Amino acid sequence: MMKKIILIAICFFGVQLQAQEVLFTVGNQTVTAEEFKAVYEKNKGVGNAIDPKTPEEYLDLYVRFKLKIAEAFDQKRDTAAKFVKEFGGYRAQLAKPYLSDAGSEEALIKEAYSRMSQEVRAAHIMFELASSALPSDTLRVYKAMMELRDEIVSGKLSFEDAARSKSADTWSAKQGGDLGYFTAFNMVYPFESGAYDQEIGSISKPIRSQFGYHLIKTIDKRPASGTVRVRQIFFAAGEKAKLAEKQRAERSAQEIYTRLQNGEEFGALVSFSEDRKTKDRGGEMPEFGLNKMMPSFENAAFALEEPGDFSAPIQTNIGWHVIQLIEKKPLPDFESLEKEIKSKVKRDSRSQVGAKKFVNTLKRNYNFTVNERNYRRTVALVDAAKFATGQWEAPSIKTDRVVATYADAELRQSTVLAFWAKNQKPQTTEGVEEYLRLLFNVVSNDNIIAYEDSQLESKYPDFRNLVREYREGILLFDLTQEEVWDKAAKDSVGIYNHYQTIKNDFTWDDRISYKLWVAQNEKDAKRIARWVTKGKTDKLNEFLTSNDALAVAVSEGTAQQKDEEVFQTLWNTAPGVHGPIAFNEGFAVLQTIDYLPAGPKALNEVKGLVIASYQNELEEKWVATLQDKFEVSINESVKEKLFAELAD
Repeated sequence: MMKKIILIAICFFGVQLQAQEVLFTVGNQTVTAEEFKAVYEKNKGVGNAIDPKTPEEYLDLYVRFKLKIAEAFDQKRDTAAKFVKEFGGYRAQLAKPYLSDAGSEEALIKEAYSRMSQEVRAAHIMFELASSALPSDTLRVYKAMMELRDEIVSGKLSFEDAARSKSADTWSAKQGGDLGYFTAFNMVYPFESGAYDQEIGSISKPIRSQFGYHLIKTIDKRPASGTVRVRQIFFAAGEKAKLAEKQRAERSAQEIYTRLQNGEEFGALVSFSEDRKTKDRGGEMPEFGLNKMMPSFENAAFALEEPGDFSAPIQTNIGWHVIQLIEKKPLPDFESLEKEIKSKVKRDSRSQVGAKKFVNTLKRNYNFTVNERNYRRTVALVDAAKFATGQWEAPSIKTDRVVATYADAELRQSTVLAFWAKNQKPQTTEGVEEYLRLLFNVVSNDNIIAYEDSQLESKYPDFRNLVREYREGILLFDLTQEEVWDKAAKDSVGIYNHYQTIKNDFTWDDRISYKLWVAQNEKDAKRIARWVTKGKTDKLNEFLTSNDALAVAVSEGTAQQKDEEVFQTLWNTAPGVHGPIAFNEGFAVLQTIDYLPAGPKALNEVKGLVIASYQNELEEKWVATLQDKFEVSINESVKEKLFAELAD
């Protein structure tokens, strides 16, 4: 017998619901009122638009969900290595917004938008320098670049000649360092700042990026180009295509261009395009801005001035294009772009600005303090000669002294020594002590961030609820895949039997197997009908491959009358050739090859839908077994107060 749900009525005094009161339990898993309320409120908006649920109905669904989670915990899936790794990765992503400085991020977002209103053209000279270089090496490269800058500023050497002869960026060096126009997020942040923050004609002092040091010359600034919407007609001819194929593509693009010049509509010619992705959308491409397309295509698109203007054939490394302008858009206002910019800031190197400020704030708030005496004792345990060659091993220590303190935590010698041993690199003996201090700063920052990370669930309820959702979502996915999805997909006998019970839910109307030709003029349509009727495939193929081929659209397959617009005009289930008949601006010829009467769809035609239905059946049976296995207890008093809050 299925165990009855136990309704526990307990009288509580007071009007306000305590968030951490237990609403219900499933086995040994507890669900608080706070948890249910958070999940209900989060999903209520979406649910109301699709399938509205009362709190009572949603509680029933959530109990069913928690039954599955209880089973996952009972199987100890939360301790499996695969789960621990996957969940750890998701939690790390969720924690990122809580481990950065919000004020710095807001300033960076506003700065980025300001820069997006301009495009800057700049040239540079780069000296390579590893991002992990010691301060002494950094200073050496900096001085060398300053000497080069002095030569350029004094007129002894032009910037362009210096770029060609000395820059480590060999691609831009060939253009005298010129990188063309760019805008915010097109370059690494320090480089972007250097180009934007100086006047036209100015040459920056050395600017550090992860690639090295740069001298940047700002050549020009102009208002943002905004974005464009265009449509295209495309003929494929990649770099490896044969000469005949390239000539065919160019000839086809030129024919399209000529027909446009003669007054034909662009939309009427898109059917000849060989770009399947855009062809079904009338040739329209996704909206794009600066440096998002191949240069020749982008330049041609932005050169178009008025909607409806079209380009001459444009060659790129993938083929030939004829482009028509739909719309030019200026840069949207800040509110429209704020969310997108915020996402880019988080992924961009500029986010390190906020990260550094965040760490410094944590150190102040948690009173981070270094015991310099114990730090020196720790450094004394390092053999610099061995460390410089990567041969040093952290020694065993009798007393593990505290090197730094923060909040209620400590950073001890053993942690620092292990980190140093793990991060050795070849270097001079003289540079070891300097490098050790750099590594100490890194391990200190890592530890204080890790400490803050460990406090997030207790400090932020929203984070706690979100992490729980991800944890349980991963557990449920793997468990349901084994208990329901894989079972249904692999049980061929069960799928067939289930299909037999529901096949009348999936039926075809009358269908035909057909070939269809739509010609632009009636004469060609009549010739096609005659050749098909008499079986003269050679003449038909010769015609379709001739110079007039662009004037005929050909398709074939199996269809219902409702599937295609042309079948509303020309439809006949009798095998044979029908038409031509006027359709839109052309003439259609239909060859009915076979007639397929209405009836249930074959299993292979609806297998996905059948499997989905079979999965639902298996899930219901599975939930029934879980209801037998785990006792569910609902606290009626807490439920009553919670539902009263949800109703307000």
